[in-house]
Amino acid sequence: MEDVREVSAELHRLADSEPLDPFDTNALLTRGQRGRRRRKALAISGAVAGVAVIALAAALLPGLPQAGKKPPVAGDQSQTALFESVQGVPRGEAAVGQRLTMAEAQRRCALRFPDEKRGFEKPYDGPFVGQRLSYKIEIGARMLMCTVPGGDKPTAALLAQVAKDPLPTTTAGQLRHCSVQTWVDVTGWRVTATARSTQTGASLITAVSPSGKTAIACEIDKSTLDGGMITQGTSVLSLDHLRYDSNQYTHATSTQPAQLWTGNNIGGNGNGYTTLAWGKLNGNPTRIHLQMDAKTQTDVPVTDGWFAYYWTTPPTKAKISDLRITAYDKDGKVVKVLLR
Repeated sequence: MEDVREVSAELHRLADSEPLDPFDTNALLTRGQRGRRRRKALAISGAVAGVAVIALAAALLPGLPQAGKKPPVAGDQSQTALFESVQGVPRGEAAVGQRLTMAEAQRRCALRFPDEKRGFEKPYDGPFVGQRLSYKIEIGARMLMCTVPGGDKPTAALLAQVAKDPLPTTTAGQLRHCSVQTWVDVTGWRVTATARSTQTGASLITAVSPSGKTAIACEIDKSTLDGGMITQGTSVLSLDHLRYDSNQYTHATSTQPAQLWTGNNIGGNGNGYTTLAWGKLNGNPTRIHLQMDAKTQTDVPVTDGWFAYYWTTPPTKAKISDLRITAYDKDGKVVKVLLR
């Protein structure tokens, strides 16, 4: 009844402010419904509510504020419309950091790939939520990886939205994509670093949960959602209990706050190399300097210790082994040498 009264009030307001021809009742009704949809779309700040017309309104009216409304955060009612619970798995960041049995990892990954019957190759450590496990390699079978899911299963509406924007350029789109990758709702997390390939549109993003206890480092390219092999991978991290896995080069839990960075990934040839990585460092660095030779170098910013880069060089005579990566503070002092 409240919705009926609200639509009725909207119709009267529109009729007073924008008079229509006396017999154009269909147009008047359409305008009233449009006003109702617009308010719903703004209230969810562009999130998909599972109703196509609301999703369309959100897409057409991005970023418009609504008086008296706060932006949604992970776990509120508008965001839970994007996710479903998974039996026996905590929601949100509560699922992160839990060590699982291989049987439980297999059960969760069966929700992603119900037709896949192979077991997993033994991981270096784990398994745990967010870890990418490789299915056993068999002749004639596709090489396939599963990101062990958390407790926020994406709805069909969210999957459809991500499928339409597989290489998002906005942080909101990237966080949605990372949520689908991990089944951990990170849509309300604070983005700390982003990097994007100028060649392919692939990107890296790091973000921290509202509690400050959990972080995600997420790679987005066209193969991240279908189990394909990717370069850097996605890690969901409990910052007070870091683990080494195949995606993390090293970490230092003896220092607080903890610092970590990925091993440098680089490939290419004299026509151009591509390198990508992310990390979090102590010592107040403000920039990461990457250099192949005197003419081939670049800087990437560091924010609160977090950084990410996805750099493709121009043609160069340098070799892969020539790459140097160094973190500097605002005064130009070396904070850490990441690769020498």
